[in-house]
Amino acid sequence: MSRGSLSDIHLEIIEEMISESLAKAAKSMEQMLRIRVNPELIQFGEGVLKPLHEFDDLGRFKVNLMKVAFKGEINGAFYFIINSHEMDLINQVNLPDDITYSRSSHHKMMRNDFMAEIENLIANMSISALSEFLGVEVTGEVPIVRNMKGELVNAYLENENEQNETAFFVKSTLDGVVVNISPHFLWMIDENFVRITKLNTVA
Repeated sequence: MSRGSLSDIHLEIIEEMISESLAKAAKSMEQMLRIRVNPELIQFGEGVLKPLHEFDDLGRFKVNLMKVAFKGEINGAFYFIINSHEMDLINQVNLPDDITYSRSSHHKMMRNDFMAEIENLIANMSISALSEFLGVEVTGEVPIVRNMKGELVNAYLENENEQNETAFFVKSTLDGVVVNISPHFLWMIDENFVRITKLNTVA
């Protein structure tokens, strides 16, 4: 965890909320993908999300990145990032061969839509968890999906840190137990999250 103005008690309570949210995300992912998934909370705390060097290693290989922004008494965004190989593995497990291996634009759209539905569900569950945790109104916006080279992800996230005025971040993965996938699930939240957490919690 990354320490700032939040106390140990604040961080323990926040960690419990994040862990519960990730556990629900993993369970939903298991049900929809029919694979076992373990959530891993890698890092969280005050400040901006630091570069994820594993994406630099992908070079020109593509990733699928979904952003779901949220606004209200707190503001920020969730990011779900999965590389093209992991997408292929998920499609092979869950979709018919005639869709999985087809080169038609229609079937390609179906493959992307299948994963986008799961990502959007996970993001909206996390928005609900934040809202309930702080007792505030938070509304999710329309998801934005991008396909980009892995080597461009960190530049994109750096810009998002600025746009979101990130004051608190979460870095996590949702790891397949048998199927070899580890998509990243990232949170960027503004200063209001820190402020309201301190107001709501005696530390």
